[in-house]
Amino acid sequence: MNKFFKDVLLFTLIPLGIFLVMCIAGDEGIIAAGLIAMFLVAAYFVIGLILIIVNKNHMGKVLLLSSGIILLVGLSTCGLILSGLSVR
Repeated sequence: MNKFFKDVLLFTLIPLGIFLVMCIAGDEGIIAAGLIAMFLVAAYFVIGLILIIVNKNHMGKVLLLSSGIILLVGLSTCGLILSGLSVR
């Protein structure tokens, strides 16, 4: 595996694993995981853009790709779980 793919896996799978563990905790954990994922995606995106602007292209691309993967996988999963929760 090359360095780029290893870095993308590192920056993507660790947060997604933490979000999965948080979702096991119940309704409050699912909501907290969704909120943290939302803020993490925004932070990854902004930091990735800043790194690309200052010519740190490798980490910038890694963070942008990781934010896209987390946005696609993490937030859609949390959204599906949240849509199945009953409102009391």
